[in-house]
Amino acid sequence: MIKKEDSLGIPNYGMHYLKMPPERDSVENTLEEFLRIHQFINQVVSSNTVPEFQGKQKRLQFINYGSTQLVYVLTIDENRQYTFLVNQPATPFGTGKREFENLQRLSKNNKSNVITPLYYFADKNCASRELYVTPYYYQARCIGVEDKEWGIWTPEPEYLFHVFKEQDRKVINTGMVALLVKLYDEKRKMGLSEVRLDGGDFMLEKGFENYDINFENILKRMKLIAARKLETMDLDEYISRIRMELSGKVADSQEIKVIGKMLRRPLGLDEIEEGINLGIVLRKKEREKGREE
Repeated sequence: MIKKEDSLGIPNYGMHYLKMPPERDSVENTLEEFLRIHQFINQVVSSNTVPEFQGKQKRLQFINYGSTQLVYVLTIDENRQYTFLVNQPATPFGTGKREFENLQRLSKNNKSNVITPLYYFADKNCASRELYVTPYYYQARCIGVEDKEWGIWTPEPEYLFHVFKEQDRKVINTGMVALLVKLYDEKRKMGLSEVRLDGGDFMLEKGFENYDINFENILKRMKLIAARKLETMDLDEYISRIRMELSGKVADSQEIKVIGKMLRRPLGLDEIEEGINLGIVLRKKEREKGREE
């Protein structure tokens, strides 16, 4: 049940987290941009053409931010919620649409492990403003690194970071690696790129901790929620990249493809290898399932 007073993320209006272009980085420009972003969101929320947004009471809350987007939640009649991902002012236009399309493509055959985007909107009054909409998973936990420790950001009772227990970290991190491998598109020869495992690109549904922390239970409740880019490469090269980049073994001269920059803390070699092997097993099961159908 949704409670109006429940914390869904960072308790803020969002203006302090705007990433402005250098040439417009002033208090006046930031305030103006903040107001226009909210005008744009309200135009989308007020649209009569989107069935999901119809209702008597609507509440919009800022809950999180990243280098690419600001994250809001729309609550309708206290029983339906949707996530709005709005481009940061410094983010090039088209970034949101590309991610929307990437998530559409990935979720088509991986609905249990990839968030399914619903709508994309571009601001008619601004050539650089856009957003896309996804279902909201109530008080979900984003996986990442803080102070060089792996854990999750938990919204309630207030937004805090909780470090994983050692045995839980291994299962959860291995699960993320497995999904990277599972989500590789064999037909188009494309794998995920610019992934931030340490910055909240994967989430766990609330309540995951009430079940045994094993691969079966974690993979049932883990979802990819960001897909900035898909990179063309063979599966063998993709797996090799995962092995090298997630372990932090990248020379300064080497291009980083799978992760957008160096991890704040590399994964353990056992997590990487077990994740790759599990991902290959998951891919095999999917192929067998497809043949049976």
